[in-house]
Amino acid sequence: MTLLTVLIALPLLSCPAAPAPTAGVDRAQVDATAKWVAHFDVEAFRATQLFQEVKAADKEGELDQFLSEVSEEHGIQVLDDVFSVTAYGTALGEEHGVLLVQANAHVEAALAAAQQKHGAKALRIRERDCVQWGKGAEDGFSCLLPATGERREIVLTKTQADLQQALEVLDKQRPALDSVPQSDLYAPPAAGTFAFVAVTGVLDELVGAHGHDIKQVSAAARLAKGLRIEVGETTGNVYLDLRLRTEKPEDAQRIQKIFDGLLALPGLMHGGDTEAGEVLDRLTQAIKVEALNEIAHVRFQYAAKALFGEFQKLHGLDGEEHGEEHPK
Repeated sequence: MTLLTVLIALPLLSCPAAPAPTAGVDRAQVDATAKWVAHFDVEAFRATQLFQEVKAADKEGELDQFLSEVSEEHGIQVLDDVFSVTAYGTALGEEHGVLLVQANAHVEAALAAAQQKHGAKALRIRERDCVQWGKGAEDGFSCLLPATGERREIVLTKTQADLQQALEVLDKQRPALDSVPQSDLYAPPAAGTFAFVAVTGVLDELVGAHGHDIKQVSAAARLAKGLRIEVGETTGNVYLDLRLRTEKPEDAQRIQKIFDGLLALPGLMHGGDTEAGEVLDRLTQAIKVEALNEIAHVRFQYAAKALFGEFQKLHGLDGEEHGEEHPK
């Protein structure tokens, strides 16, 4: 596993970093033509009750063991050294995009050591010192931006062309997202959000003139022109907020009906008189679906401690069920 791979995997890790809050998505660093943007605020997650529950549940120390192995191999303490990760791309369904990693000075030394260890090639792009992590044109590129106090920022891309365009945005030689307030990606996430994804032009990218030959797309995706997902915590309550933008109010109402049907399935499958059915019933009751003009809005909110307890119950019941199916 290379250091580049570790950094790219960070958005998937629900892990803490340092105590100071971050400013969230910096729209001045995202390309104006971006079709999607994702942000994981590692520091914000650290302050949540949900994170405390995750730590308490890791009784076997598996997470600590994994992070220790990463530290030994790469010389980087992921939990302490990385603050946030932002990713964006100017198309859907293609193997390209940009990753912006905010970290402290330890990452600078780790990158230098990784470059020497793997024989990565140094090169200049837009008058900046960059690194090519393989011999091919699509083997991964990175650029460590000039230091700002204790913070460092790394730009990671799959191709050299993506890195060049990303640096053009940072150098204000290419329009950034902050110049297009009409974009679905422009609005900042709500306070308390630690994970955020926004996509625009979903239908156009999937089945449009430049389509990716996707023959089957869910009914909801076919009706949506843009979506936003926010996951966060406020006053000890975890929330997931999903908004699907459609062309017409009737399309939003159709999506509402689709979700209403999906929410009825767990009860039909398990029944309300079983323990699993009772848990699923409580969870589905916490989901609210409504259509607001052209927006289909789905909101889930649950107390963090209680939510983790519900998941543990379901996991335990699943284990019991499999134990009965495969007796010793």
